[in-house]
Amino acid sequence: MRAIFISLTFVFCILSSTKSFSKNYASWGLVGSSCANALKAANLGKQGRDALGYSIQGFLTGYNAHVIMMNIAGKDNTKSKIINKYSINEIVDILVGKCTQNPSKSTFIALIEIWRTFPNVN
Repeated sequence: MRAIFISLTFVFCILSSTKSFSKNYASWGLVGSSCANALKAANLGKQGRDALGYSIQGFLTGYNAHVIMMNIAGKDNTKSKIINKYSINEIVDILVGKCTQNPSKSTFIALIEIWRTFPNVN
């Protein structure tokens, strides 16, 4: 457990030197930066992919919750999605594919595009 914590801390320290924590981003952390940074994390091995996966899981959960809250408030009628259709590893692989095609894209934009492909909640 200690080794995992140290590894994740190392990954975040490496990636925190990027602009991912800038006030100019709509999202923070690994998903708040460019796809190029997400690819760096994915290429750091299991710890990097795990950190990226946890960031993706948090982002998709928060985004889906936002959609639900907008529906409740009557401000939007976008359907929430079934976000556990794929495993976290599968979503990391899908994101890596999208980011490889366009490394300058914002990671959170790529994730919203992925989110839109999920089935709607009934």
